[in-house]
Amino acid sequence: MNQTDVMSAERRDLIIDFGGVITYSLFERCRDVEQLYRLPDGSLDWTGPFNPPSDELWQQYLSGQISERDYWYIRCGELGHLLQEEITIRRLVTDLRNFKPSVRPEAETLIRQAHAQGHRVGLLTNELELFHGPEVYDAFEILGSFDAIVDATHTGILKPEPQAYQLAVESLDASFQSVVFVDDQQKNIDGAIDCGIEAIRLDITDPESGFDDVRRALNPHLIRIGYYSGATWIKFIKGCLQQTEHESVGG
Repeated sequence: MNQTDVMSAERRDLIIDFGGVITYSLFERCRDVEQLYRLPDGSLDWTGPFNPPSDELWQQYLSGQISERDYWYIRCGELGHLLQEEITIRRLVTDLRNFKPSVRPEAETLIRQAHAQGHRVGLLTNELELFHGPEVYDAFEILGSFDAIVDATHTGILKPEPQAYQLAVESLDASFQSVVFVDDQQKNIDGAIDCGIEAIRLDITDPESGFDDVRRALNPHLIRIGYYSGATWIKFIKGCLQQTEHESVGG
């Protein structure tokens, strides 16, 4: 039996974020930014979720003092000051896109597998065209893989507002109960959960595990060697061994 033969009785659909999920986050590409603009190593301290205590600006975002957009607008201003030229968020992401590939291979694989199994896939993003410009659809071939795209650049409704999730669900002709939502920001995950959506936070410090969690949510019945990552299988096997040892001791 191949993967396409194993389907849920009730199809589940996938709604996924763009920046940080489909593409690498700017935190992961901090060293690339330094190389791109020929800055000395360690010039930028954008640690964000990789080391929250050391990133005071990220702490302000986490506490709700500033928005995620504000965070990156401020960081771009600091970068521009270092370079003595204007650096906008759009210029930064465009320069990075032209410098090194931006799309996570794991995201491409996930979307391809989801379609092969009959799941519809939608994109729900707060800043797709705002950050990347209208040319984003030509720059990222992966955007042609989505059944629907909801971008707050045009709707004006940002996650975690409930209506943002409603628009995404309606774009797939789905329901809150029939979709899985993926985002890298906890507040957006919380907003989805409040709507009754099963939501999975992609931890950018361990994205592989996050993508495996999404596969399990879309196909809870499907456990196949080769379908999940090696790291996930190691965790699974260790868990089984620990359970066996526990039962042996208790029995």
